[in-house]
Amino acid sequence: QLKLDYDATVTRNAAEAFDARAGNCLSLVIMTAAFAKELGLQVRYQSAYREESWSRSGSLLLRTGHVNVMLGPPMQQRANPMSRTYTIDFLPPEDASKVRTREVTEQTIVAMFMNNRAVEALLRGRVDEAYAWAREAVRQSPDFASAVNTLGIVYVRHGDLGPAEVAFRRVLQLDPDHTRAMSNLAEVYLRQDRQAEAGELLRTIA
Repeated sequence: QLKLDYDATVTRNAAEAFDARAGNCLSLVIMTAAFAKELGLQVRYQSAYREESWSRSGSLLLRTGHVNVMLGPPMQQRANPMSRTYTIDFLPPEDASKVRTREVTEQTIVAMFMNNRAVEALLRGRVDEAYAWAREAVRQSPDFASAVNTLGIVYVRHGDLGPAEVAFRRVLQLDPDHTRAMSNLAEVYLRQDRQAEAGELLRTIA
């Protein structure tokens, strides 16, 4: 009855997605979770892995992720063997059946939301707003590498190469194979005339 539309142009909160009857997968998951919580249902979130989708906007290279939500019975019904858990996914069924999933915390979902808002602010050229969103995303989930990487990009856009280097190094501590952070760190080194260090990273990426 909601007749939802998929809209990847902006990340909405639950109320905004309901009003617009549209949102990206993260917005629709957040809206679904809000309904489920009001009904007293159990809510769990999953990061879903599928073939990576990339796009470019100016000098920004953007990777599209995916999330879904699992809904279970109210706590008092969990002992009922007939109770089921349902996965709500806003992909077509034939695509949703092919994804690999990993459960994530609600804090990570909040960080994903803030990270998306940071990227959307960057796309509009609003660096200060992007910094506020990215900083809060990292505060919500300090080990969420994508948010730390976004914060580093914001620092680069603001000309703060020292803090940017710290951010990208932190991403590589969390995920040594994070090629996007390697590339971003190499760019910082090139801007600082640290050619040898940049070259080493670029060879690793290659």
